Amino acid sequence: MELFKNVENGFIEMIFGPRWTYIATVRTFLQNFLSITLADNKWADVISMAASELLENAVKYASDEGTKISVEHKKDENKLFLHVENFSSKENIKILLSEVEQINSGEPQEVYLMKMQEAALRTDGGSQLGLARIRYESDAFIKVDVDNDLVKVTVVFDLK
Repeated sequence: MELFKNVENGFIEMIFGPRWTYIATVRTFLQNFLSITLADNKWADVISMAASELLENAVKYASDEGTKISVEHKKDENKLFLHVENFSSKENIKILLSEVEQINSGEPQEVYLMKMQEAALRTDGGSQLGLARIRYESDAFIKVDVDNDLVKVTVVFDLK
């Protein structure tokens, strides 16, 4: 086991099975943790919403056990890094990469409105609004790293 000796940055990490029932609990815990860490309820709400959206995706598209969420607040940069990792199929990874590319390609509000229009026309019950909502509500940067079937979605919040 490794412990971090870093008094400059706030850090938390949780690993759990891909279960819907854990998402609300993790969101509430994270919201409370961030309210104290950041001393800013607005950012705590936005970041915990983003975590909830990412965890829903991780659980929905998981191909194996294990969902990991970690948060690191880099005080000197005034940024917060939210990471969610899970295992997924090649097909779902391809769709995710395409979605993130599309979401990062335009102005957050325009992309969100476009995704809302697409969602209104869908007949499969899905919306694929989560990532667009995160970017719209926070102006955060979203990136995806893939290692075989392990997917790591990172959202970088500029807290300035």
